[in-house]
Amino acid sequence: MVKLGHLAVERDRDAYLRGLVDLCIQAVDAERATVYVVDEAKNELWSRLAQRHPSEIRLPLGKGIAGIVGKTGETINVPDAYGDPRFDRAVDRDTGFRTLNMLVVPIWSEDGNKVSGVIQVLNKRNGSFERRDQMLLERIAENVAPAIRQMPVTSPS
Repeated sequence: MVKLGHLAVERDRDAYLRGLVDLCIQAVDAERATVYVVDEAKNELWSRLAQRHPSEIRLPLGKGIAGIVGKTGETINVPDAYGDPRFDRAVDRDTGFRTLNMLVVPIWSEDGNKVSGVIQVLNKRNGSFERRDQMLLERIAENVAPAIRQMPVTSPS
């Protein structure tokens, strides 16, 4: 069972996202996770926090796997990232990380009418992501939608 209770009381955005990233990694036994918020005004996904990559990441909606999920709302499971033409290698190049496989699920708005964020997990430690992993991440996504909706998508300058 996925435990989200401790995240519900977290008021600091960065601490909340760190906790959410850690929860996603543990739930599906992945190497990394990133939580993106949809920035409708700029038509892109935004993440200020990615595990071991503290700088801001912005991706156009519709580009790369996470961007496609952000635009379409469809869950995408990619067993071989570099073998999938939708995969955008730019973040790997920028971070020095090598993505092997990935699972990306949408975070739907509370009313279910639009995608408000995306959860992306990378590199299952043993094999590829399975249906069970997808169901776990989708359950997490359902529970964090209210908090994601309230997150600002601009850098706190």
